[in-house]
Amino acid sequence: KQKLHELEVVNNQRTAHIQKLEAELAEQKHRQQASTGRLTDLKIALGQVAEQSKALKQILASLQSQMQENATATRAAEEEIQNCNDELVKGQRDILNCEAGVSDLFVQKEKNQQDSQTLQNQVQQLLEQRQQAEELIRLKNSEKTQAEQRINELKIELSQLEVRQQDLVERVREDLQIDLAEAYESYTDREVDWEGIKAEIAELRGKIERLGNVNVDAIDEQEALESRHEFLSNQVEDLNSSRAQLQQLINRLNKKSRERFQQTFEEIRCHFQEIFRKLFGGGRADILLEDAEDILEAGIEVIARPPGKETRSISLLSGGEKSMTALALLFSVFKAKPSPFCFLDEVDAALDEANNERFNMLVQEFQKDSQFVIITHAKRTMSIADVLFGITMQIRGVSKKISVRFDEYDEEPAAVA
Repeated sequence: KQKLHELEVVNNQRTAHIQKLEAELAEQKHRQQASTGRLTDLKIALGQVAEQSKALKQILASLQSQMQENATATRAAEEEIQNCNDELVKGQRDILNCEAGVSDLFVQKEKNQQDSQTLQNQVQQLLEQRQQAEELIRLKNSEKTQAEQRINELKIELSQLEVRQQDLVERVREDLQIDLAEAYESYTDREVDWEGIKAEIAELRGKIERLGNVNVDAIDEQEALESRHEFLSNQVEDLNSSRAQLQQLINRLNKKSRERFQQTFEEIRCHFQEIFRKLFGGGRADILLEDAEDILEAGIEVIARPPGKETRSISLLSGGEKSMTALALLFSVFKAKPSPFCFLDEVDAALDEANNERFNMLVQEFQKDSQFVIITHAKRTMSIADVLFGITMQIRGVSKKISVRFDEYDEEPAAVA
């Protein structure tokens, strides 16, 4: 019993010592996190100071250049003033000469006004003559238009008569086998029994109508139809064969797609379960296919159970849990089908510090095979970056880009500053 009591005392001492060490460890972690955030702020401030120094140097060089230009412009202005004074004296002399010339121009103006009045009277007469000539031309053009319209009407009537004449000649040649031109040349003025001719024509027409229509092209049409039928039959056979081949190809593609989809779905499912537990520090998640006749048409249900909670649909989770679950599914797909680049826009906005730390660890794990471009306002996410790009407004209304590359950071200039 005494030995057991001593062991209990030692055990209590060790437990107290362990608790003390755990408290110190937690305090050290808190200090480390604060130091990390301050280091990031200092790096960003250093980049801003470097950019401000660079901008001030550029402004100083610009001011020196402007001072030199102003001195040059001053000398040029003095020379210009001297030249202007010379020009002023010369201009005064020119003004006196111009005043003398103006007197001569007034005399010339009076003479020109008298000549202008005479010319205006002549112009008025010419305008009246021109108006009379235009009225006469307008009348003649109207008469010419009417004559042209009459000529066109006569030409149309003549063309119609020629067409009718040609039609009558062709009908006589086809129906009566008579060439009117030759008949007219051999025609002599003798008595003709026109009634007998009409009766004979009527009798012949009746015989022709009783004979009916005889299709002499029926044999050729039959051969053409048989050839067309054979061609269309071959086309139908080709279409049926092509349709069968396409159906077989569609079936093979659907089968292959179902196999690939099932394989990829199972792979993503395994990755999702693993990454979900890694992000949440435990729990369970799964993705299930809804019941459907075709796997390609089935919906997907996402089930998530964070540590200490019941299994529920993703729609019932909080904002941060939804973000973590979505990130787990995103990185599961990314792990199954990797890419050399990945762009993430404010995906850590709804995460607290602990979840943000797990997200950073996941990004660093995938960073070995892919390059990430992340848009974020979280300092913890910024702390794992190799290069930071930001926008600042040192002067109101003027935006400026600032970049900081951590892997090229030089400690010596910072110490000197």
